[in-house]
Amino acid sequence: MKYLIRQKLDEELTKSDVKKEISTFLDSSEFQSKVAKIVADRIKNEKGLEDKVVDITKNVITQLYKTLWTKRGFWTTQLKNKVS
Repeated sequence: MKYLIRQKLDEELTKSDVKKEISTFLDSSEFQSKVAKIVADRIKNEKGLEDKVVDITKNVITQLYKTLWTKRGFWTTQLKNKVS
């Protein structure tokens, strides 16, 4: 693939050709797997990032339960203990 890109760079390329090549590369499984690996490595190796993710998750769950508790009058009437 690199050879094809270099070969095309030697020729005249239109904007649409460049967009098409970039789009094809970004949609490739090779690119997606590389990005996924980099992100996974980054998350594993950076304690600060992991701590931030944990904090954000705790805050979201806490807010969800608070909202469910304060709005319980709205949704508790919908719950029934029988098979629908």
